Amino acid sequence: MTQKFFRNSNMGSLIARLCLTAILAVAVQSEVLAQAVTQTIRGIITDQQSKQPVANAVVEVMANGSKQGTVSDADGSYAVDGVPVGRVTVHISHMSYGEQWMPDVVVASGKETILNPELLEKIQEHKELVVTAKKVKVTEKQMATVSDHIFNAEDTRRYAGSRNDVARMAGNFAGVVTNNDSRNDIIIRGNAPTGLLWRVEGVDVFNPNHFGQSGATGGPVSMINNNVLDKSAFYTGAFPAQFGNATAGVFDLQLREGNVKKREFTGQMGLTGFELGAEGYFSKSSKASYLVDYRYSVPALLKALGVPMGTGNAIPKYQDLSFKIAIPTNKAGKFTLFGVGGLSNIDFKGDIKDTANFYNDPFSNLYFKSNSGVAGASHTYFLSNNTSLRTVAAVTGTQVKTIQDSLNDARDAFATYREHTNEWKYVVSETINTKFSAKDRLTAGATADDIHYSLADSNRSDAALKQLHQEKGSTQLLQAYAQWQHRFNDAITLNTGLYAQYLTLNNTYAVEPRIGMRYQVSPSGAFTLAYGRHSQMQNLMLYFLRTQQPDGSYIETNHNLGFTTSDHFVSGWEQSLAGSWHYKAEVYYQALSNVPVNSYASSFSALNLGAEYGNPTEDGLVNKGTGTNYGAELTIDKPFSRGYYVMATASLFQSLYKGSDGIEHNTAYNNHYVVNVLGGKEWKVGKANAICIDAKMTVAGGKRYTEISLPASVAAHTAVYFNDKPYEEQFNDYFRTDVKLTYRRNGNKVMQEIYLDLQNITNSQNAFRQGFDNRANVIRTQNQLGFTPSINYRIQF
Repeated sequence: MTQKFFRNSNMGSLIARLCLTAILAVAVQSEVLAQAVTQTIRGIITDQQSKQPVANAVVEVMANGSKQGTVSDADGSYAVDGVPVGRVTVHISHMSYGEQWMPDVVVASGKETILNPELLEKIQEHKELVVTAKKVKVTEKQMATVSDHIFNAEDTRRYAGSRNDVARMAGNFAGVVTNNDSRNDIIIRGNAPTGLLWRVEGVDVFNPNHFGQSGATGGPVSMINNNVLDKSAFYTGAFPAQFGNATAGVFDLQLREGNVKKREFTGQMGLTGFELGAEGYFSKSSKASYLVDYRYSVPALLKALGVPMGTGNAIPKYQDLSFKIAIPTNKAGKFTLFGVGGLSNIDFKGDIKDTANFYNDPFSNLYFKSNSGVAGASHTYFLSNNTSLRTVAAVTGTQVKTIQDSLNDARDAFATYREHTNEWKYVVSETINTKFSAKDRLTAGATADDIHYSLADSNRSDAALKQLHQEKGSTQLLQAYAQWQHRFNDAITLNTGLYAQYLTLNNTYAVEPRIGMRYQVSPSGAFTLAYGRHSQMQNLMLYFLRTQQPDGSYIETNHNLGFTTSDHFVSGWEQSLAGSWHYKAEVYYQALSNVPVNSYASSFSALNLGAEYGNPTEDGLVNKGTGTNYGAELTIDKPFSRGYYVMATASLFQSLYKGSDGIEHNTAYNNHYVVNVLGGKEWKVGKANAICIDAKMTVAGGKRYTEISLPASVAAHTAVYFNDKPYEEQFNDYFRTDVKLTYRRNGNKVMQEIYLDLQNITNSQNAFRQGFDNRANVIRTQNQLGFTPSINYRIQF
């Protein structure tokens, strides 16, 4: 929908000119200060299992051949002052806990570096396998055994082409395909993007992206601001029992807390918007903190200022706000308030001069608006030294409004499609975490979602609009889980769990086992194995699709649909190599069942929903479809050290399904393979500054599509597909190369950074979709984004 905006060269030029002053301001400053620029590293060290603070942990910071250190106090707090800016390595050790190495820690002059590591207690045995941590990036496994990725804010801004977006960053991981340049939808192991779960601060939220459609999980611009992210996780299969109602993967996002010792500010300007952020303490005598960040779209702001945009009436307008307030107490536990929300809208007016842009049909007007967000409060209280209780109450919702009109040759408008949907839910959850010993930990929880909806849409049929949905009401989704971790010794860990959910809408329920094992065969090699059953309710729009009867009345033939079910098996091997290199290989098999398909023989399957724009329109569905995904993945990486990093991922996969016709077909997401190669190099400039270059190359199988019958389409005056041969055709391979140039300057208490991200630098013409032009009676192919420069300026002080 907003692809035209992002491919517009005038837009990039305007933003570049706006940032020019900032670039010059950075460039003309002196490169070497008379006094060395330093900063503070601080944080709190906790026990990974109990979440209690760890006292007397030794913290060492290594930079430029020198070493500084300190010891954590009774509250687990530590601070290392006078750390030179740049990249440093942090080592944390304790006689009772496994050590941690954290290389590639960026220390900047404009903001203190906050690190809150969690240590895993050692199991003391006479014959103990000593697992010595190498100097590689730490991955805190928690309750996950396989297919997990831990990341932080620095990871989201590192890679070329990621646009500071967590979803686009995840596209670099093995098993993930993101070959849609205009949106950040992610395909995990051949699953539809709708199988992804987004969780923020423990709350399952609706689509956290601007311009997101009903039931979708992606969009052109993320409203998750990476400047407010804490350490978070991304799972691509067989995920642990605390996650449910998803069949593909999980984003478990955490918002960081504000600095309790200093007031700090962030400003940012780039293609994704103008941004201002602030954080700090409420008073020096309290440990309470705040963090708030607001962003407004660049195109909308420039138009409001009277600057010509060169994009006609199609001006993407969006804004978002993120915040977190943390209030720890001495006896009553810790309270937090949090929120993420965004507003977005865009108007496309039919342009007779633009006959090849399917997002902006020259013979239609499209007005689109979407809002989404979450706000809540949490309370964490320690019932004992090893048992904590966390309570969360929140509200999350989404709204989509679409108006589409067709235009005749006289440019008169006729109503074609109308949509006005609202979905929101009130969420209450309780989670208890108990550490029985270094060997055993139990986490259990329950969540109640009170879901409310108002769904209305209609499309043109003959000479009038025909209702598809017209429903208001509420339902409840109840979830519960228990997850037990047993460590036989420091080498063998077993994670077992059980998850259950119940939907009151049609009294559907599921009980799902989860199990995973990790065996550290040697200090450098580990074997992993996991299985998980995962179920997911259908899109609400699917349940309430209306079917008109001969007497003019309507019935909802999909109302009693059950959950789609996934059985996911994963096995892997991880190996640390010399020089901080590491590789990880996984193979997987996923069997999908109870998939909604037509009651009569047809190739339709709900597994392909999300491949095209629009709400589901298939009625009379039954849970009799199946699907199969299997493949192999390899990741080779060297975390940042000695001035550079390298990562390469390769995925080979097959994604198939059976509709009610009983024939095995390719899914819409069966690209077969994807390969990513990334790397970056950093050079120090003077004592405090740096120049970086990052590059990324992606090669993937082309998007699949169903062939259009030209003679039938000409006769019908609309696209007619060979639906008996779904997704048999495939575009040429997708190829894209991105290069990012960054200059970072650390002044006295001010950090300034500017980067130029050159996306699709070779201007590869990657096919996106086909469509039928019923005026010219031809089939047209639309390409994805060509060469797109993006510039970004960030300041911290």
